[in-house]
Amino acid sequence: MMIKPTHSDFLIHWTGNDIDKQCPNWYRKQDVRLNKDIVKPYLERLKFILKYGLWMTSGRSYIQFKEQKIKRPFFSRTCFTELKLSDAEAHAQRFGHLGIGFKRFFLFERLGSPMVYFRPGAHNWFISPLFAGEEIGKGRRTTIALKDYWACFLKSMHEKKKRLHQFVAYKQFEESEWRIIWSEEINKKFFQGGSQLFKKPNEINDKEFKKYIESKPKKPDFLIPLEDPGTTYSRWLAMIIYPSLAVKVAAEADADIRKEIKRLKPIVKTLDGLSGSASYEKYSKPLEINLQACRNF
Repeated sequence: MMIKPTHSDFLIHWTGNDIDKQCPNWYRKQDVRLNKDIVKPYLERLKFILKYGLWMTSGRSYIQFKEQKIKRPFFSRTCFTELKLSDAEAHAQRFGHLGIGFKRFFLFERLGSPMVYFRPGAHNWFISPLFAGEEIGKGRRTTIALKDYWACFLKSMHEKKKRLHQFVAYKQFEESEWRIIWSEEINKKFFQGGSQLFKKPNEINDKEFKKYIESKPKKPDFLIPLEDPGTTYSRWLAMIIYPSLAVKVAAEADADIRKEIKRLKPIVKTLDGLSGSASYEKYSKPLEINLQACRNF
C-alpha cells in the first residue's frame, strides 16, 4: 500500500506582496481591469528574478522567547514554503502571488534548511541550552560563533496578533518554511564558496535593474542566482506559479521572459549520454500554472 506523502518535492518562494498592496484585494474581485493593473509589475518582477536571481533581505535581529529577546547575528535570508499546490493560494495572500518553485536540491546546495519551530513560552531543546545567558554582546562574549546562526532557523509556531498579547495557534508552523541565509560574516568565517552562489546587487551592470531596485522601499542585500554555479542553466528551477491567468498569458507572450527561460532550461540536442533524473533536470522546462488552477491539485 502506498502512503500519501506529507512533504512536497517543491519548495516555493513567494513574492509580490508589495505589488498587491498597490491594488488591494485585486485577487478577491472579479474585475478584469484590476487584474490588468498587476500584469506589468508582476512580469517585471519575474523577468528580473529569472535574469538575476531571488532577493535576500535582512532578517529580524532577535527571537522573542517569553519576555526575553535573544539577539541573532546579522543575516540576510530568502524564504520558501514546502506545500502541496492545492494549499498555495492561502500562502500567496500573505506573501505575494508570484511563486517560483525549486526542487529541494536548490536549497541544499546553498546552505538552505527547514525551520525549527518552537512553542512560545514553553521550554525547548533549542533556545535555552544554546542561548540563555550567552547572548552576543552580553557578559564576556562579543564575537559571533557558528552556533549563533542556529537562531536564524528558529521560529515560533504561533503568530502574534497585532495590538493583542494573544497568538494564532500554529499559524506559522503551517507554512513549513525553509530558508537560505547569507552574510559577509558567514562568507568570511564559515563558508568561502559563496561567491558563485550569492551576488551583491552592485555587481549587476544593468541600468534598468539598478533603477528597478532604487524604486523599491526595501532593497536586496544579496541575490541568489538561479543558475547552477559556473553555468548558464538551472537544473532545479521547477515551477512558475502566476498570480492570474492574465499574467500567465502575458508571460507566455513576453520575449524577455521566454528568452530567460530558454537560457535557464535549454533545449536538449540528444538524449545520448543522459542517465539519472538529475541529468534530465537541466532540460526540463518549469511547470507554468496560474494560481487559481492550483486548487485542483
